[in-house]
Parts: sequence; C-alpha cells; structure tokens
Amino acid sequence: MLLLLIAALCFVFQLFLPWWIITPLAFGAAFWKAENSTHAFWSGFFALFTLWIILGLFYSIPNEHILANRVGAMLGLPETTVNWVIVLLISGIIGGLTTGFSALAGYHVRQAVVIPEKQGSK
Repeated sequence: MLLLLIAALCFVFQLFLPWWIITPLAFGAAFWKAENSTHAFWSGFFALFTLWIILGLFYSIPNEHILANRVGAMLGLPETTVNWVIVLLISGIIGGLTTGFSALAGYHVRQAVVIPEKQGSK
C-alpha cells in the first residue's frame, strides 16, 4: 500500500513540480503509513525506482534512445548500443535511494515524535 501511495503521489506531483518533490512526499507518506523501517525504505526505493524506469522508457523509446545515449556519453560510458539501459538504471537508483532514505526519515521522525500509549492503563 505504501509503495503504491508513494508512486502515485510522486507521479502526479512531478508533472507540475520539480523532481525533488519526491522527498517530502515520501517523508509524509512513510510518516503516515510505514509499519517499520525496512518497510519504509524499500517501499520508497522500489516506488521511485520503478516509476522512473517506466517514465524513462516512456520518454526514451519514441526517440530511439538518442538523448539517453548522449547522456551516457557525457557520463563517460563506453559507446555501446545499451548506454541508455545504464542511464535508466543510474537514474532509477538515484531516485530510489533519495526516496528510500526520505521515507526512512519520515518513519523515524514519527517514532521520535509520537508518544507511545502506556501499556495496561485504563
């Protein structure tokens, strides 16, 4: 549920706002919904990793990966026909790590701020 929530929010908000909007969205979603730290990090990571890979393919396939191959050349990757795959993986990993750590921070802030209920009190 958290994975889909982060992916949907990031997809919609990235249409109108800068790319870094993913960090407060993942933070807030994990603050609200994360069950534990592992759940928070991996939900955030895989939500953005898959979203950015899918969006990268959506934009790269129609132009036959020309821009992605040029970005690969700027990064100093060897000139092959699969530079675009490496560029997509790099961007997916960067987005995934950014969102994963932001979601992890949201979970830990909730743990620090929320006062636990006393056990056995009436």
